[in-house]
Amino acid sequence: MRQRTGLLALLLAYLLWLPGVTQPLLTLTGSIDKARVMALGRELVTDSPGVLPWVGGMAASLLEKIEVSGQIQAYEKTRSIVGTVSELATSGNLVVAFLVALFSIVIPLTKGGLLAFAALRPGSPRARSGKRISDLISRWSMADVFVVAIIVAYLAANATRNMDEIFTLDARMGVGFYCFLAYCLLSIAASQLMRPAES
Repeated sequence: MRQRTGLLALLLAYLLWLPGVTQPLLTLTGSIDKARVMALGRELVTDSPGVLPWVGGMAASLLEKIEVSGQIQAYEKTRSIVGTVSELATSGNLVVAFLVALFSIVIPLTKGGLLAFAALRPGSPRARSGKRISDLISRWSMADVFVVAIIVAYLAANATRNMDEIFTLDARMGVGFYCFLAYCLLSIAASQLMRPAES
């Protein structure tokens, strides 16, 4: 019964894994405060060494009379795990792209295949070997979560480079994040359920 429940959990995990790697994981939106940009412009005009003082004063008084408020959307990026791997590879970050693909795509597929094979052929020597390899791979289970953290940090770092307090960053988790998280939890549960009961 445990094996069947484990196999069912494994199947459900991989049904969630697919949207977990292909659907949007994270959306970063960056906004610029108009009033702060205007204040920065005023400061640049008045403090620039190449600007004549009377020109700077006139420009500063004109800029003070202009009332601005609100936000301008300056940045928006939505990525899935597959999209992130592709973007990392395109931008020349091949090692990071390889690691993200390894821990989010290759290892989960290998682990799932080995677990399914071991569950479907419980007595065979190959199944026992596959189960041992799967147990070894399972030690890297939290690497999936680590990979997601790297993706979030990478996108956030790109978005906020040299923007200081003028720039506001808003991050929203997408469907892919929740599917991938559910895959991680169900995959661990399936591994535990498919382990032979100790007597």
